[in-house]
Amino acid sequence: VETAIWAAMQEREVAEGCTQCHTTQNTCNQCHTRHEFSAAEARQPEVCANCHNGVDHNEYENYLLSRHGILYRANAHHWDWHVRLADAYAHGQKFPTCQTCHMEFEGKYSHNMVQKVRWGFAPMKSIADNLDHPWFEQRKESWLATCGQCHSRSFAAAWFEMIDKGTTAGIGLVEEARAVISKLYEDKLLVGQVTNRPSPPPPDKDEAGGFFGLFWSKGNNPTRIDVEFAEMWEQHIMRHFKGLAHVNPGGFTYSEGWSKLIRSLARIRDEDTRLRERAAMLARVQALEARQGTRQGELDGLDRRRRWASLGFTMAGAGLLTLGFGAWRRRKA
Repeated sequence: VETAIWAAMQEREVAEGCTQCHTTQNTCNQCHTRHEFSAAEARQPEVCANCHNGVDHNEYENYLLSRHGILYRANAHHWDWHVRLADAYAHGQKFPTCQTCHMEFEGKYSHNMVQKVRWGFAPMKSIADNLDHPWFEQRKESWLATCGQCHSRSFAAAWFEMIDKGTTAGIGLVEEARAVISKLYEDKLLVGQVTNRPSPPPPDKDEAGGFFGLFWSKGNNPTRIDVEFAEMWEQHIMRHFKGLAHVNPGGFTYSEGWSKLIRSLARIRDEDTRLRERAAMLARVQALEARQGTRQGELDGLDRRRRWASLGFTMAGAGLLTLGFGAWRRRKA
């Protein structure tokens, strides 16, 4: 599951942090840890926290800060973690965990965690534009059935409408920022773009706000708004969506999500204005210098003509004086 920039990273100690989650996601001991290899241990949300946390997929934080997570922590010590997951609610578990929601599909439980995935790992415009497609609708129906174990269908449907509309609105902010930074890149106005923007390690190719900019830096690549935009599409929109999906208000409003998207968009707009005003000023200075150069040439030419004219007048005057002096001497003689 290597990404291009990860494969090219010289800082292997950093890349190892990616490895610890991404190359073990298909093995048993990531959840059933080697010390216990216990199903009871693997059924608890804490086992998910090792990987599902942080700036681009903070599911664990969103769960714990949601009403579900708060009730889990208040009541989990009463639950029997040794019963089958399929029997958990029947044996006294009253509130959902990561496992009871994500491992359930059409009333059955398995290790397939992606059967109900709709927005994927990176919410994007191509998904938002196709949410009414039967593929997405079918998966939403599966989620409504999962939520229906505790909630009414109307309540669950209203919340999923909020998830979809809120995520789509967040994607709109990302796309607005994408248009701004892409145009700056196209116009070669990013800081140092024409003088000091080395290409990223192959096989990655240079682009505005590329993923590589979160893990690699050389010269003026990435610039500060490259990083700002990379955080928008790779981190802020994901936290916004995860907050909505896990019913954590702070996760999609003020502390994370929407407010972070707005902040980054404002910074990118400001930098766009600054860079374009600077480019306009430089163009004006160059035009003035060019005009000044032309004017100076004209002045130099005029000055040369004046000097020659002055020399001519001087020589003519000297000639007249000579002639006058000669005539005076002849008259005197």
